[in-house]
Amino acid sequence: MHFATFYQVFLPLFSAFCYNDVMKKNDLIELTIDDLGTDGQGIGHAEGLAVFVGGALPGETVRAKVIALKKNYAVGKLDEVLAPSPMRACPPCRVFGKCGGCTLQHLSYAAQLQFKQSHVQGCIQRIGKLEIPVNFPLPARHEYRYRNKAAFPVRQNGGQVDIGFYAAHSHRIVDVDDCKIEPSGLKIVMSQLRVWIVKNGVPVYDEATHTGLLRHIVLRENKAGEIMLVLCINGEDIPNRSHLIMLFEFVLPQVKSIILNCNTRQTNAILGGRSICIYGKDHLFETLGGLEFKIGPQTFLQVNSSQTEALYNTLFRMLALTPADTVLDLYCGAGTISLAAARRAKRVVGIEIVEEAVEDARFNAKLNGIETAEFFAGDTAALLPAVLGREA
Repeated sequence: MHFATFYQVFLPLFSAFCYNDVMKKNDLIELTIDDLGTDGQGIGHAEGLAVFVGGALPGETVRAKVIALKKNYAVGKLDEVLAPSPMRACPPCRVFGKCGGCTLQHLSYAAQLQFKQSHVQGCIQRIGKLEIPVNFPLPARHEYRYRNKAAFPVRQNGGQVDIGFYAAHSHRIVDVDDCKIEPSGLKIVMSQLRVWIVKNGVPVYDEATHTGLLRHIVLRENKAGEIMLVLCINGEDIPNRSHLIMLFEFVLPQVKSIILNCNTRQTNAILGGRSICIYGKDHLFETLGGLEFKIGPQTFLQVNSSQTEALYNTLFRMLALTPADTVLDLYCGAGTISLAAARRAKRVVGIEIVEEAVEDARFNAKLNGIETAEFFAGDTAALLPAVLGREA
């Protein structure tokens, strides 16, 4: 027999004989889940490979369909949970598993906190090569309805408009009518916006062609229940803005601010550089730890206000500041930590590269009657030596 013929006929048979037990794509495999990945996937092992299975939890025995095979790992799609974990919970969101936002709603909250602690501990040991104990996380006051800000991309989907969040690892939008981690008031605003978009024929942005108008909807809500609505547009104005203003002025008076944010760049960035207030004021006020802060469309603020206060209280308890101390707050943003520190220390110096944030920090200092905080706009690495030299 010619060598080429022998190779073509017998080698595939030999390979099949030797590797008929090796995992193949589309195989159904049974495995025990040992751990969780950074994106919330269950991790088990089969045929010497780590197998990542979305929706599976540690301690569970599952059946999964192999959908991808890589050199060092495989990806499986959950087919059935054969032996569930006692920590498994029923996700309250109807699009959980489709939306790429939340990844652990199927895990009880107590187990989520335990996972976060062990994950941080593992990173410190593996990456930092340090043996430092990590405290158990402080539980949040609210497991759901805690976010004070949300950004919803908008896309045309045939005859309807999808408003929601991206599916995992994609720019495909999963339509969401009620996100369970957003305040309930935002759901009502979103339902009215859907009506306004359709009734006024508002053209929706297409990121592939860079055409259309409405790109994102950003909503912020303070503790008082006041809402800021920001429409991110690929242009300078919206059709029939008077209808939109009347809608919220008379139907939803909790909307205190409507802002057009102009972003005409072909980019994935949500907000552009210019904002136009068309109704109410261009800001809200939020209270944190007894201090008031001006919040605009571009202002950075931790999304969980109650946990922010818990974080700051823990930070200052550990710092044990005295009236003789001077504090440097690098990358200070709008000065939330700076001003909280200023109530405990002799003096605070904040440095931030975003000039608008520095202006807000100075405004917030005056708003709260704090005269011992000073803020500088510029690159921290460039400004810090001069600031340190002056303090010396």
